[in-house]
Amino acid sequence: MWVSKSLTPELIYRLQQAAGNLSRQLGNVPLAIAFFDDERFRLLAAVGYEDFARESLELALTERQVAIQSQGLIVERRADLPSFPFAVDASPGIVIRRLALDHLLCGAVLIERDPPSNVEAAFDGQELAWAFLLRESGWCARLTEAEAQVAEVSRQLEATRHAVERLTELGEQAIRDREKFIANVDYELRAPLTTVLGYCEMVQDAAYGSLTETQREFIQHIESGGQALLHIVDDLMRLVRLERGGDALEVREFSAARLFQSLQSAFAPVAERRQVKLTFVLDPACEMLVGDENRLYEALSQLLDDALRYIPRGGVLSLTGELQRISRNVQNLVVTLQDNMSGIVAEQRLATYHSLIQSGGTGLPERGIALGLSVTQRILQLHGAMLTVSGDAARGCRLTFSLPHRIGLPLSDTPQVLIVDGSAESGNLLRNILESESLKAQLIVVAGNETAATLHANHFETASRLPDVVIIDAALPMVDGYELCRLIKQVEATRYLPVLMLTASLETTEKLHGLEVGATDVLAKPVNRKELIMRVKALINQKREFEAMLRAYHSAKHRAITDGLTGLFNHAYFMEKLARKSELVERNGQMLSIIMLDVDRFKHFNDTNGHEAGNELLRDLSRLMERCFRRSDLLARYGGEEFVVLLPNTPKSQAAILAERLRRRVAEYPFAGRESQPDGRLTISLGVASLPSDTSDYKQLLELADRALYRAKQSGRNRVCVVETEATGQPRPSGFWKVPSPTESGASPSPA
Repeated sequence: MWVSKSLTPELIYRLQQAAGNLSRQLGNVPLAIAFFDDERFRLLAAVGYEDFARESLELALTERQVAIQSQGLIVERRADLPSFPFAVDASPGIVIRRLALDHLLCGAVLIERDPPSNVEAAFDGQELAWAFLLRESGWCARLTEAEAQVAEVSRQLEATRHAVERLTELGEQAIRDREKFIANVDYELRAPLTTVLGYCEMVQDAAYGSLTETQREFIQHIESGGQALLHIVDDLMRLVRLERGGDALEVREFSAARLFQSLQSAFAPVAERRQVKLTFVLDPACEMLVGDENRLYEALSQLLDDALRYIPRGGVLSLTGELQRISRNVQNLVVTLQDNMSGIVAEQRLATYHSLIQSGGTGLPERGIALGLSVTQRILQLHGAMLTVSGDAARGCRLTFSLPHRIGLPLSDTPQVLIVDGSAESGNLLRNILESESLKAQLIVVAGNETAATLHANHFETASRLPDVVIIDAALPMVDGYELCRLIKQVEATRYLPVLMLTASLETTEKLHGLEVGATDVLAKPVNRKELIMRVKALINQKREFEAMLRAYHSAKHRAITDGLTGLFNHAYFMEKLARKSELVERNGQMLSIIMLDVDRFKHFNDTNGHEAGNELLRDLSRLMERCFRRSDLLARYGGEEFVVLLPNTPKSQAAILAERLRRRVAEYPFAGRESQPDGRLTISLGVASLPSDTSDYKQLLELADRALYRAKQSGRNRVCVVETEATGQPRPSGFWKVPSPTESGASPSPA
């Protein structure tokens, strides 16, 4: 007898007994029991058949699915079954008995017997028990198969996760190696170049005797070459910082005229010395640009400097800014730099810019492309601008890019009023009254088949800009104006829109009804022109004041929860979030880990480099931390040079890995001024603790993480210490172990 091993021991025993009894009752005949599911039969048990016959039996039953569903008993002769795996040579045919539960097919029993003399008698009174047994066994087999599939998928996912972690680690190592190489190049080049330039200056000042004209000329060539190399090093470091996000943009509105004036003041004398005609033309309608003014000045300066370096005497160079409207509410400032170079120089410049654009500005530039131009390309990309180049060897080079320009107040802040009326005549009268006061009015004449819901969906939910005031006639055809007002006030997006209801009645109850559904003001018809204008303007001013208060509230809320220096969350907000997350740990059985970290010898760094350099270091460290953790993790400045990271749904072992990864990244990061620190690098110490494995109280969790941090600093700094807790839930006296550093490969965690 064969029984599926996907069943529980109890079901295996019950099927063995049931199948054996049925076979003996029918004269020891071979039979097979199958469960029907997903349009096919699955064999659960068999008597007299070998294992290899299972697939053929399932196929034979599945091919007869339609007949089995429509007939209770099917009889087929042996002569009609050439491919059937008969267990007994003398069997004349087969009988298939359908088993159903609630008139639904749940399985079948296949019997080698013909004619079916006592088959029905064998199932008499037992059909329901057989059906339940098949249903229970079938679902048990499916569950076991599903669990096996889940286990296999989990295994594959685990293997994939390990592969992703490995690839991530390799990628991070490549980034660290590259940053370390760039930092070494910066140090190895800058130090000798500074020395060479210093000696050049001393020699030129005749500190060691006078120079001949030839010697002075040679020294000037040396100084010029040294300055050029130093400029290349500076460009290289700026490019690397921009690539890794170290130079975050400070996006704000600024005056376009001020930017052009600054460029003109800086480059007009240079152009005059080189006898180049340099013009600056800015569209008079251009007011405020959106972006980082300092970075854009740097990018345009690089473009102008590059052009002035190659343009011959008597050449013409122009920088223009022209407004270009994109849509009703969007316009750009198109910045164009045009020169009149020709010949080989023009061809080389065009080839350089084409190569720069083809490289996409990603990574270090290709051979032959100036580093400064790559910095420019990267700055423009950060502003969402794309540099395009056109021209030829005869017409010169033309560089163009676009910057977002804020629409001026007279256009963007023109108050808009939406009128909802049932009559075109009265609606046009209201619109003409409002437009006579320079207010922009839109009229919606309600059709007879529209409802309040369709009006709201068509004119409010899909509108590109919401109006400043909505005027609704209470007596709309087939639509209750009060219902439309109520709907506007119920939806979050339109809740704060001022609504002026127009009623045909002077009764107080009508006004009260309008105020009850949320109208801001109610006015009786026929309206007085001056009163309508006065009330609409009052509502517009009320909306503008509310929006200003809302912006001020959000700005104040942001300042209240963030640290002004680093931009991370502050101590108070972190404590509030920690308390809430700890409640979820206790309620839902989740995990929660925290990492506390402190900059090693920060006072020494401040004393050596100055407090402003120390502040810049904390800002750079904050940006590096943001790139090392997930968006769901909460990063905060705990105080001074101490930071804390909240890791929801993260076990302590994973938190320790993340802490060690951050420690390595910080130790290898080329912070400015790191040379003044011991070993010529900046390091951090970290402590890790977790809920609920270490404690059940979030305040004690902070204390444990702080103690782990102190233990890390006490043990030599630049390491991670993790709270180790016994099974009793109480921290051990020694209480800490450290994550092995890369130099301690193969070492198991040991007490620090």
